[in-house]
Amino acid sequence: MEYQIVWTPKAIAGFDEVVDYLKIHWTDRELTNFIDQTNEFLRLLQAHPHLLQKTSKYKNVHHGPLTKFTIVTYRVKERKGQIEIINIRDARRKPN
Repeated sequence: MEYQIVWTPKAIAGFDEVVDYLKIHWTDRELTNFIDQTNEFLRLLQAHPHLLQKTSKYKNVHHGPLTKFTIVTYRVKERKGQIEIINIRDARRKPN
């Protein structure tokens, strides 16, 4: 079964922050690589929803590296067949 990816507003904002940071501090090539890596990760996640480590604090919540410098947190909703992207943040910057 392939899961549907759903983004929270916080995840969208986090993704946009990473993109904005890359636009300012890196080249278009790095930006394109980040977007490509994100899309590839999401395709892999749809097929393997328990890919990353489970958190000990919350049920069905996983977190880990999306890319070398980006952390993703997501929730697997088995009954709905959804993966909810909760947050994406740049590991080089302090968390909010």
